[in-house]
Amino acid sequence: MVGVRDVTELINNPPFELSAADKESLLTREEDYIPHTWEEIKQVIADGDMSVLKRGPTDLRNYILWTRDTRAKYGSATNFILHERLQWGTPVDGKLSCLDPVPFANPADYRVLRNDWPYGTTPDITHLVVWLRTPLAVDEEGDPTPESRQRITDFLKKTFGVSGDGQGDDRLLWFKNRQKWQSVRAIEHIHVLLRGADDALITKITGQTQDDMNCRAYVPE
Repeated sequence: MVGVRDVTELINNPPFELSAADKESLLTREEDYIPHTWEEIKQVIADGDMSVLKRGPTDLRNYILWTRDTRAKYGSATNFILHERLQWGTPVDGKLSCLDPVPFANPADYRVLRNDWPYGTTPDITHLVVWLRTPLAVDEEGDPTPESRQRITDFLKKTFGVSGDGQGDDRLLWFKNRQKWQSVRAIEHIHVLLRGADDALITKITGQTQDDMNCRAYVPE
């Protein structure tokens, strides 16, 4: 655990909204942190309350510090992702240009990347993010509509060989955070978790190695 004064300052002045689980993690010693298991994440997704998912204490502390540093340099974490990770440029009137308004219809309108700051899970789980130029339709609760869910599972089946629809193969889970718990709200995205994935395949799909992730590369001042 970071120093008490550091924790208090991070909790009182976060750059994004912290959940109760986040605050609990910051107050936990690294050696006492219990990572999320596959079965636990499955239940969380089924229950629909993603706010209980958390990063490990050190990663969460560094994520908060990185977000502050990134805002100072780029103006926002969104700008960093757009320009450094996705290289999609600046939105016009709050919207990104696209080649096809239908989500996943054109490969130029989406990108699969490693999550720079993944949740604190057991080592067998890989956390990816699918970023889209085009928004996914959601219901009044903020959850994907049936049509959006079908588009997502079709894309996952095509990309990873398994759809994550709960039928059969149990190697993939996915979810879309409701806006309140999105630390990057301006770019459409979904979270994908893979169990027992070949890291060489992940590198091929994302164009990134594990060392490219900010959680590995960032050193706080």
